Amino acid sequence: MMDTRIVQIDPKHVVTESIEKIIETLQGGGIIGYPTETVYGLGGDAMNEQVVEQIYQLKGREVRYPFPLLIDQREDVYLLTRSISPRAETLMTRFWPGPLTLVFDASPSLPQVLTGKECKVGLRISSDPICRAILKRYHKLLISTSANLSGEKPAQSASQVLKYFRDQVNLIVDGGERRSGVPSTVVDVSGTCLRIIREGMITKDEIEKVIGFINESENN
Repeated sequence: MMDTRIVQIDPKHVVTESIEKIIETLQGGGIIGYPTETVYGLGGDAMNEQVVEQIYQLKGREVRYPFPLLIDQREDVYLLTRSISPRAETLMTRFWPGPLTLVFDASPSLPQVLTGKECKVGLRISSDPICRAILKRYHKLLISTSANLSGEKPAQSASQVLKYFRDQVNLIVDGGERRSGVPSTVVDVSGTCLRIIREGMITKDEIEKVIGFINESENN
């Protein structure tokens, strides 16, 4: 049993002292619930295998589905992937920071617990001011998976995170309600043909306006 700390942060006025409390929790191997621009997420040190396993257990999720990661800046992508296609570059330029997760062939430097058997990694730069402040200070890879039990709706508030997980997370960042309840869009850009894994906040039409028609049948 642990006492879950609640840290309230106004997204319009992110206080450094509050961010430091979050960083201390992450550096100590703790798990946090936090708001993104889409829904609330569960996060922790992506390079700490024990933390990763704990989050799998919390969600009741199969290990074969790796967690996406939040990064601080676009330059990080070049360190974490094998290659980046021109269309992936275009999508990053248009939609980052924002609710688009891109799935790349992962760098061999990443552990399999983060890349799965397919050796891929999902990356995103969040546009949420709280996320941005955490990543600017944390300087590490942050797990970004929706705060919910597998099969349930993602939490849209700190109170919903607490309802799902009670005292099983170390700290919950209360940044207000996220009203849309729609997660990020996930696009696999690892192959020659793009594949939309999950259509979320950014629609297929919006993506096609930037990179052209996506022929889903080529991926079957």
